Amino acid sequence: MKAAPFKNTGRLILGTAQFGLDYGISNQRGQVPQQEVAAILSEAATAGILTLDTAAAYGSSEQCLGEVLSTLPDQYRIISKYPPNQPDKSITQAFRESLQRLHVDKLYGYLLHSYATYGGKPAVLDELRELKSSGQVKKIGISLYHPAEAEELLRLEAPIDLVQFPYSVFDRRFEELLPELRSRGIETHIRSVYLQGLYFMQSSNLPPHLQEAAPKLERLQQLAKTYQLPIGAVCLGFALSNPYISQVVIGVESLQTLRENISFSDTVLTEALFTELLELKEENEHILLPYKWPA
Repeated sequence: MKAAPFKNTGRLILGTAQFGLDYGISNQRGQVPQQEVAAILSEAATAGILTLDTAAAYGSSEQCLGEVLSTLPDQYRIISKYPPNQPDKSITQAFRESLQRLHVDKLYGYLLHSYATYGGKPAVLDELRELKSSGQVKKIGISLYHPAEAEELLRLEAPIDLVQFPYSVFDRRFEELLPELRSRGIETHIRSVYLQGLYFMQSSNLPPHLQEAAPKLERLQQLAKTYQLPIGAVCLGFALSNPYISQVVIGVESLQTLRENISFSDTVLTEALFTELLELKEENEHILLPYKWPA
């Protein structure tokens, strides 16, 4: 294994939704071909990115990973998720099916893909704890969308090790909870640092339901231009500058976008730029949450 050339790549997690789905509002290419997936995983490992995020709900992502990883020498930490729309399937059954697709005998993390699964049946955490006790998974937790969900988990002192939630230049709804999560020893993995590619779009190309985002999007892009930084470097640099964030999930649609993310990972934002970015905080969840975007 080569030494990681960038000191922050160890805080990156490779998101793999694009390996099984056509994912992202700005994705013009579609699902990543399996041959390129192998090249992406190899280069990620060389750079020091050894954690992968997948889910049963990500189309054929788990199956693709299983087929590719069996041909690679590196050992990766894999996080997967219980499917949100199969309530009749037990945690144990879904977990075993994920292991089979991934061709592994244990996972680093296993999450509920939806807080609603927990809200409808809090005892589901007992099933996750059993998996952890058996040594088949190291960390258990929940994927979240709303701060109120994290607040409830903290209030109830839920026995979890890991939460994943969206965070980006616009979306800082969870920010005030980060110190408390850290103090409880709960890992924080953030996703949607590029808001599924929204930050790369021209405001003139935004669909009607996202037109309200145009002024802040234009301001973000103007700041990047003023400070002579790529948009991706500004967005990833902003996320990584928060010391309370454990790791950042990045999705890539090609080997080239992986290389760009690796290069962005050591971006240091000036205090002046950081201060201006803080002013772009957005509260409208119809902009911040892609699941609320019209199909």
